[in-house]
Amino acid sequence: MSVNGIGSNYRYMEAVANHVQVKASKTNAGRKVAEQPVNLSISDEGRNMLREMANKFEPDSDYVNARELTIQNTNEVAWEHYTAMRGISSQTLKDGNYNVEDVMKSIMDTYETRYNEIVNEHKNGGREVSYELTGKRSLTLDEDLAGLDEAFKMRLANLEGYIACQQTNRAFENSDSSWYFNRNSSQNEGKTQDRIQLFDTEYRDLALSIMEQTREKFLAAFKSFGYKKGAAIGILADELKENVKFAAKTNNLL
Repeated sequence: MSVNGIGSNYRYMEAVANHVQVKASKTNAGRKVAEQPVNLSISDEGRNMLREMANKFEPDSDYVNARELTIQNTNEVAWEHYTAMRGISSQTLKDGNYNVEDVMKSIMDTYETRYNEIVNEHKNGGREVSYELTGKRSLTLDEDLAGLDEAFKMRLANLEGYIACQQTNRAFENSDSSWYFNRNSSQNEGKTQDRIQLFDTEYRDLALSIMEQTREKFLAAFKSFGYKKGAAIGILADELKENVKFAAKTNNLL
């Protein structure tokens, strides 16, 4: 995982140091001095000056001071939950033997699983974590669940990408793909229209909308007295059954 902006202002310092070192090496070589590594040291005052110069060159940079790193600007909580959800899904979605609805069900199932795990771990207070960038600390329940919500959005991005791949594969499944390059020809008008529909972004938006609605209904069910584990997939199944338009578009991909 990377943090945007960290180290961006030090590129200038490194460039200056490399330039001085190369110049010194060339001077020594010209004087026939035996080849030896050139050791360059920069005083604290010099480093401070270079930092100030770097800031002038990049006044609008997204530099983040390492001492100011938080779970909010590193997304470490979200990444922990995202990798956990993805790991659980990998156990059920194997060998490419699944479809769009299978992926949607897996995402909702892993979201519910992770949600329950987080709530249980906070029954006795904060959850103790140790991250690479922000170190050891205690997370509140709100911080943990906020990270899970971000992870859910990342999984929805995965879903959208998966659907786009399926649409592309369906459109180009035949060996004759010349229709695309000649799609403006009157002879290919009907064929082009049929295949262009396979790239319909409305279908992807509909899938994401169904997932968001399912999540909201799950959260309401979780807080209700009659909640039972596994509710998320049941809610999703009802949403899919009610959305005839989505079902028709899904069949078009099979």
